[in-house]
Amino acid sequence: MSRIAVVLSILMLVVFTGCSKVPEIEMQASQTAINAARTAEAEIYAPEAFQTAVDTMNAAMAAKQEQDSKFKLFRSYKDSKELLVRAKVLADQAASMAAAEKARIIAEVTDLIASAQMAVDNANAALAGAPVGKGSRAEIELMKSDLSFAATALGEARADFEAGMYEAARTRAQAAIDKANTVTGEIEAAIARKAGK
Repeated sequence: MSRIAVVLSILMLVVFTGCSKVPEIEMQASQTAINAARTAEAEIYAPEAFQTAVDTMNAAMAAKQEQDSKFKLFRSYKDSKELLVRAKVLADQAASMAAAEKARIIAEVTDLIASAQMAVDNANAALAGAPVGKGSRAEIELMKSDLSFAATALGEARADFEAGMYEAARTRAQAAIDKANTVTGEIEAAIARKAGK
């Protein structure tokens, strides 16, 4: 074997050995980013972006395992490494998106709870001025019951919000608004009817 052939063989061996290095740093970085996105509740607030990051990580690991099964000199982790780098970028993006979406929802639900409190207060004020007469006592009791429901829903919305259950808080706050507005509307209709007599 000539010297040139030996040198070429050594160079080929170096190239193959370089390609066969397992991308440990990239694996750790992408897994850390996936965990950080999970901690940021990306599964809840940016589910599609988070799932894309996880799918990319899984594809990277599948590519790695495929290379692991090959003879050492023929392994190449290039594709796996590229996918791992991409998975980290996607996981970081998912975490950022989740933080922004969570902040938006918190602001929205905060406003909704304030609106629910205003609706309940308005309904209570309207009820205090509701016309009481023959045949209206049963209606007033029903309105009081509806307002009690609205107040309870508002209290539950606040408790859900404090517990970080923002979707449940939104649903309950909206229920309080709807019920309180219904009561206010019924009272205004009763006042209009009495004024028309």
